[in-house]
Amino acid sequence: MNKRIATYLLLSALLGTSGSATEKEFTEGFEFLPSSVNTADSVSGISLIGEKVVFSRNDSTYYAEQDSASFDLINYESAQNWNDKAIGQTTYDTTTSTLYYSADGKLYSVVLNPEKKQSPKALTIQGVTNLRHEFENTSIASRNWRYKERDTVKIYNPAIANGGTRIYFSAEIEGGLGGKDIWFIDKIEGKNNKWSKPQNISRIGKAANDTTSAPTNAINSASNEDHPFLVNDSTILFSSDRQASLSGWNLYSAQIETGAEAKLLPDEINSNADDKAIVETDRSLYVLSNRNGVDQIFSPFPFHVSKIDEELLADVAAVEPEENPTQGNEMAENLSSSNSNNSKGKEKEKRGSQPESGQEGNTYTLYFKFSQDILIDDYDKEIKEVVAYINQFPDNRFLICGHTDHIGSKSYNQKLSVRRAKKVYDLLIEKGINKKQLKYKGYGSTQPKVKEAVSQEDLQKNRRVEIIKVDK
Repeated sequence: MNKRIATYLLLSALLGTSGSATEKEFTEGFEFLPSSVNTADSVSGISLIGEKVVFSRNDSTYYAEQDSASFDLINYESAQNWNDKAIGQTTYDTTTSTLYYSADGKLYSVVLNPEKKQSPKALTIQGVTNLRHEFENTSIASRNWRYKERDTVKIYNPAIANGGTRIYFSAEIEGGLGGKDIWFIDKIEGKNNKWSKPQNISRIGKAANDTTSAPTNAINSASNEDHPFLVNDSTILFSSDRQASLSGWNLYSAQIETGAEAKLLPDEINSNADDKAIVETDRSLYVLSNRNGVDQIFSPFPFHVSKIDEELLADVAAVEPEENPTQGNEMAENLSSSNSNNSKGKEKEKRGSQPESGQEGNTYTLYFKFSQDILIDDYDKEIKEVVAYINQFPDNRFLICGHTDHIGSKSYNQKLSVRRAKKVYDLLIEKGINKKQLKYKGYGSTQPKVKEAVSQEDLQKNRRVEIIKVDK
């Protein structure tokens, strides 16, 4: 398959724009791993300039090339001819060779001239920055500074659109939906570096001064939104810590139009850590995430089953459990026990140690067989109980969280946890639950119910799916 075509299939599948068997197969063949350009230091932003991926680290800006032989980044260099105070992501207008960036909560522009370094200029934004001439005949008119109408307005992470005439960014501005929102400004025609009053993207189509009417789309929320990235001016990718996220910050996509819904990007992209930004190129996707403990860039790599995965799967296949729940549990235990006792007393002991599915507080827990997405109990009975529980709360949403024990590699357990969560998700929809009430995500072995589990009883408690009721 042509690499460019294959890459397109990967991007389409990961962004959920299509669902063909080929694209699903390509999606499942990749996992996001740390890029070779990472160091021990934190990355504060990621963006795209031409075919180069740009990122900020230690208050300096770097750019990297995309490796033609893979999907990773290579050959990163310091952008010495750019301003070195960029904080967060930058954005580039190819029509005017102008770089826009945020520093100290302000937006700046600078023309990139390879022969001569240009001085950056602060953008003049209506309602945010007031010029001296607006204060003529006042006590501050003679002072050599710019007076800000609201010095608490901080603007971050710009993204250019509409041929350089519009900039999206994140900010906490009066009249927003709550926390940081995504806003946009339009360039005022005929005015040098002057821009319109910020408008909330969730009130697109309304008057710029309309800050009280109902939202026209669901891009912003009462939580925080940040790091916008535009695809063909019509689709926006961004991060949010909204309630629908299954961990702190996750990545979303939405069409920029009235009535648009924000969709959580699939598990191949999001993780159980903070996923803060995403960049799409014509070749790959790059994610900014702290899934290794510090904000770094993650690139897609072909997924290969590791040796430990192969050995584990071979062991499981060699003792393929029958459908009887007790027998399945006993066989799983026998994998790590060389002195199994088949007496009736031991069998009763093993059955007694098996955790029981059920509700505790706002969480309903189901338990699974070792290394499988098969429930250890009568799944039909258990699912009916979960359905009855969910039907008590028709206005609430429910998070379906898959978990595993620590046996096996991280990549194997991550995929197994997703399969378990997806199995419950599918069964609930099959039983009539509205899928709009449900979200599912796999956490691998990162959130054990019993930490440092050794006994089979404790290991089994970690092989589970939790259905969590979320507040309205």
